[in-house]
Amino acid sequence: MAEHLELWLIRHGETVWNAERRIQGQQHNPLSDLGERQARQLGARLLGEAFATVYCSDLKRAVQTAEFVFPGRELSFDIRLREIARGDLEGQLGAELVGELRDVYAAMQQDFLNVRPPGGENYRDLGKRAVAWLRSLPDSGKVAAVTHGGVIFALLHHIVGVDGVQSWRFTASNTGVTRLRLTGERVQLLSVNDTAHLEAKPDLRSY
Repeated sequence: MAEHLELWLIRHGETVWNAERRIQGQQHNPLSDLGERQARQLGARLLGEAFATVYCSDLKRAVQTAEFVFPGRELSFDIRLREIARGDLEGQLGAELVGELRDVYAAMQQDFLNVRPPGGENYRDLGKRAVAWLRSLPDSGKVAAVTHGGVIFALLHHIVGVDGVQSWRFTASNTGVTRLRLTGERVQLLSVNDTAHLEAKPDLRSY
């Protein structure tokens, strides 16, 4: 049987900005109390799983999540796993934007592949660095990566084809797990946004 790499992509727990519906990006905003509990719950679920390497975005919410899910584990940080940079939009409430930022935000809703906010990235920029990270991984083994919704979306859209962003819509819930099996150039989706660890505890779900 050909060697394969099993990759577990984990989105961070809920943040304070998630709860406030603020536009996130590459700011170091922390987990909310709910986010910490979500991460602990996922950690309990993954106790029996053995990973050769745990990769992690260096943004605070991802680091905190990884520390709760994999306590005491050495983390391999990679800035390519950061969320998409939203530049001047970060920390803002979409409904309260005015002027140029409101216009840019509206344009992004229509063409997020190509429109860049001031000081930020577009989805193609994110995809390039996310795929570069993916291609740097070993050919075999079992690894995990604690990252962000945008990175997970970008990798899934890379698999189905970037043009599929119009027809393929994925969800990445807080602490949701997406599993891939990579055998050479062949990619198998094992699960997308698995939140089984939260299903029995409605108080741990983000809305």
